[in-house]
Amino acid sequence: MSAPDEIGSPLRPALHFTAPDGWLNDPLGLTWRDGRYELFYQALPGADAWNPRCRWGHATSTDLLTWTHHPIALEPGEDELGCWSGGLVVPDPASALSATIYYTSVNEPNMDLGAVRVARPADEAWQQWDKGNVVVTPPPGVDLRVFRDPVVLRDGDRWRMLVGAGYRDGTPAVLTFVSNDLEDWTYDGVLASTWTSPTGQLPSGEAWECPQLLQVGDRHVLVVSTCRDGSTQDVLAGVGTFADGRMRVDRWQRLTHGTGHYAAMQFVDDDGQPCLLFWIREIADPDGAWTGALSVPYRLSLDSAAADPVRLTPHPTVPPPGADDPRAGVRHIALADGDAVHLTPTGPPHLAVDVRYERGTVIVTSNGTQTMVPEVPGPVHVLVDGPVIEVCTGTALVGLTTNG
Repeated sequence: MSAPDEIGSPLRPALHFTAPDGWLNDPLGLTWRDGRYELFYQALPGADAWNPRCRWGHATSTDLLTWTHHPIALEPGEDELGCWSGGLVVPDPASALSATIYYTSVNEPNMDLGAVRVARPADEAWQQWDKGNVVVTPPPGVDLRVFRDPVVLRDGDRWRMLVGAGYRDGTPAVLTFVSNDLEDWTYDGVLASTWTSPTGQLPSGEAWECPQLLQVGDRHVLVVSTCRDGSTQDVLAGVGTFADGRMRVDRWQRLTHGTGHYAAMQFVDDDGQPCLLFWIREIADPDGAWTGALSVPYRLSLDSAAADPVRLTPHPTVPPPGADDPRAGVRHIALADGDAVHLTPTGPPHLAVDVRYERGTVIVTSNGTQTMVPEVPGPVHVLVDGPVIEVCTGTALVGLTTNG
């Protein structure tokens, strides 16, 4: 058992990305190029709560932790209400101008049924983007309630788009489209749904948002963020086989517990390793200057012999456990089975956090609420960064704030 540790500064976190001001949610299009990472994200400058007029914020970094903010990349014009989530693809790595953003363009009266629109850079620094046409709409004859969050990936000699969806009967799904030129797209059916790959006892939600498809070794991992009744829920990962435009999931796993992490986005780091980045909900400045934070990056691997095979590890750029860090309020603690850490705030707001790792189960207690993660392989990482705490069990994440 460890003695109580004081939480650091309750101000803006040092390692976790936050917007310069206003609201932040989903991370988008994280890309390594020319010696730096380009990050986009859902932003609402000046707002302390979500509204549909979302923009694409933009920042760059060489280490995934220290970021330079840039002007807003995309904002809604007169012909759309909001520029919602999507992805970015660079078909020719030698040409920065070949990049294309695919984003969800929304309008009233039904914002849940978005359209996929493109934008292309007006300069090689990706500081300005010109919007293009709508290239994909909900497929006719398919009874959908939700359609949004496109991502595009290479699939053999053609391109494949994944779009999050939910049917009116409450079935969540990922739909897919194909193209030879990134311009003209043809509907290619259902990549995955609970019809084809039931989630069993795991809550699947009524729609799948932010679909991500990764290859790890000879296996594929489908990552989806689940929502129900318009409310964000959990992130699930399905390990299986992707072939001929279909993902057959052998095993689903819950990657997030509690009300913290959501909207996972996959990217490949400068070492070519598959990674995930998350939005952490309920993180905010007490005075309302900024709302929402992104997680630290996590590398993803597989343990094929385990019941929950997906493994998450803090990225090597994150300061290791026990390291002295000059940034105020930053602590990284590693727990072995039988250990506990009690974190007490140094000032207002006044939320203490208790993390216990007992008999293979992690129990996180904050503000009278307990979050339990069973069958934990360990070690357990507890990362404290001012008002943000992330607990990584190896198989799942718990995110919370010390702000009351």
